[in-house]
Amino acid sequence: MMSVSPKGTRQARRAWVAACRKHIKRGKLYHVEFQHDPDCMIYSHEQVCTCNSVRVLKDAQGRPLACIEGAGEYDPLEMVEGVQ
Repeated sequence: MMSVSPKGTRQARRAWVAACRKHIKRGKLYHVEFQHDPDCMIYSHEQVCTCNSVRVLKDAQGRPLACIEGAGEYDPLEMVEGVQ
């Protein structure tokens, strides 16, 4: 499993994109888990991520493939194919 704790958000986002490109293959099932901080606004009425969540990419059996810390706020559209 690839586990990264880069020093900056930019490096963490690049590591997340690299992990997705490396592991995600067309026609396969994957699970993406976002572990939010307890004080994140995702748990409020706004339901918008305001924390530096830990991102975990898992295969269909639930085995972790990559774990990236500090990639910044989560945008729900970032995992949609073709959206940049």
